[in-house]
Amino acid sequence: MLFVATHSHTPESCPVDDPVSLHQLAKEEHAKSCGVKVLGSYIASPEHTFYFVLEAQDYASVARFFRPVMKIGASRITPVQTLQEATGIFPVKSRRGGKRKA
Repeated sequence: MLFVATHSHTPESCPVDDPVSLHQLAKEEHAKSCGVKVLGSYIASPEHTFYFVLEAQDYASVARFFRPVMKIGASRITPVQTLQEATGIFPVKSRRGGKRKA
């Protein structure tokens, strides 16, 4: 399953000065131990918000992945699917760069 996850926090709780929780999310072994593959990670610095595109078997795996930052702010985890999967009318590139067949 695909998930789009966001994490936001206040400027006062920003982990920039104590990045232990961020370093935990960035560790490949942490993602693997949670059963999560990070497909993309982004930040909107002025808004103190992180955005992630993740692949996992279930919601619980993604929640485990986000546990290190849950104490410093709010996380939102949303299961998503491609427009083609949902509607059958939009072409989609596979995660490997080629086109997938519907």
